Amino acid sequence: MGSKKKYRDLLGRNKKFVAGLAALMMCCGAFLASGRLLPDKTVNGDIPLHDGDVLVDSLNVDDENDASNKKSSKNKEAKLVASDDVAQLENKDSYFQELRANLDMDRNKIISMLTDAEDSASTKKEKQEAAAQKMRLLDYMEKEKTVETLIKNKGLPESFVVISDSGVNVTVNTEDLDQQTVTKICEIVMRQTGVKASEIVVQDVSK
Repeated sequence: MGSKKKYRDLLGRNKKFVAGLAALMMCCGAFLASGRLLPDKTVNGDIPLHDGDVLVDSLNVDDENDASNKKSSKNKEAKLVASDDVAQLENKDSYFQELRANLDMDRNKIISMLTDAEDSASTKKEKQEAAAQKMRLLDYMEKEKTVETLIKNKGLPESFVVISDSGVNVTVNTEDLDQQTVTKICEIVMRQTGVKASEIVVQDVSK
């Protein structure tokens, strides 16, 4: 239950971030980062383990002899552990996938609002401003996915990238972030976005 609550908090914080972003866009025409996207403490290790029902059912075999049963039991335990490990990894990855899906959904709503504002603009200036904001947001979304893909292709942990006018925030799916990984990620971000190193925040999921 603890992990589910933290995950809801994680998604809730993301929605607040995007909602604030939308309000600022409509009021002043600029995207501002709200700071940390993730909660101060996110413990990835609290993921519920796979219950292993299928593996447990497969243990209901005839007791031919004690040696065979012991060997079968050990094999099943090993398979259960492996299954749990895979399930944990998949759950960790799904955190970022869910965050990306929710962020994209909220941003698409903003884009729709900007399109309406562009179509209903009473002056040429208002129309141009709405169009510029929409194009900037679309550019951010494209670059975010490009950076995430390049990070993954480099064999680095999966990352969640958020770009705003104030900089780039990269949250890495690891609890042991080393300097070498940070350097590689920063190089990719700077090359793809053109931002300065001082405008990049790289953090692990425990921050």
